[in-house]
Amino acid sequence: MRTIFGRLAAPLLALFLMSGLAAAQSKITIAVGGGACLCYLPTVLAKQLGEFDKAGLAVELVDLKGGSDALKAVLGGSADVVSGYFDHCVNLAAKKQELTAFVVYDRYPGLVLVVSPSHNGEIKSIKDLAGKKVGVSAPGSSTDFFVKYLLKKNGLDPTSASVIGVGLGATAVAAMEQGQIDAAVMLDPSVTVLQGSHPDLRILSDTRTQKDTLDVFRLPGFTRIRRRISWRKCRRNWSARTRSFISRR
Repeated sequence: MRTIFGRLAAPLLALFLMSGLAAAQSKITIAVGGGACLCYLPTVLAKQLGEFDKAGLAVELVDLKGGSDALKAVLGGSADVVSGYFDHCVNLAAKKQELTAFVVYDRYPGLVLVVSPSHNGEIKSIKDLAGKKVGVSAPGSSTDFFVKYLLKKNGLDPTSASVIGVGLGATAVAAMEQGQIDAAVMLDPSVTVLQGSHPDLRILSDTRTQKDTLDVFRLPGFTRIRRRISWRKCRRNWSARTRSFISRR
């Protein structure tokens, strides 16, 4: 964990010095799209444990409703760095707006599509979400992208479900328990909290483990990730590694 904190602080220090921010301001503002989620734990703990201070950085964390709001803060100039999902970098690059990703600290996405406990009887698959209200952290966030991807993957129009911003953490849990939405994309610890109160909670898609992540994002009929790989052979060169990881069915 200390290594992760160091990886966060050191690049921030370099960015701070090289960009001229050191002379222009006395602090770095990091926008976080939902600090209550475990996926942002390294950023939050680095601040709370004083790791940024040890690196000589005056860092302020700004906790926002979702990743899209955090991204807007950086693009609008009210924040210097965003702690969020990498898909925003890809999306912006397609629009000729480039961001630099300099630290990666999550192994799996951690996104979970969950059915509201009061709607278990009517929603049994992703296809049943057509015409339903699905909660996301904020429209345009990675949670929103995830819903649209799953709808498209299951043969539905990505806009066939209405997305509603419910935030993350306690607000999302409350919206689910009160039946304000039919389903939601959530992250831990909210998913685990909800499961504690509703053991029969229906999960439609889960990316918290390697197996589940590969199942969700694998392209049907094209690629297969081999379970057993000779790592020594894969290290020889990149072409060998590519062939070892991916094969046609």
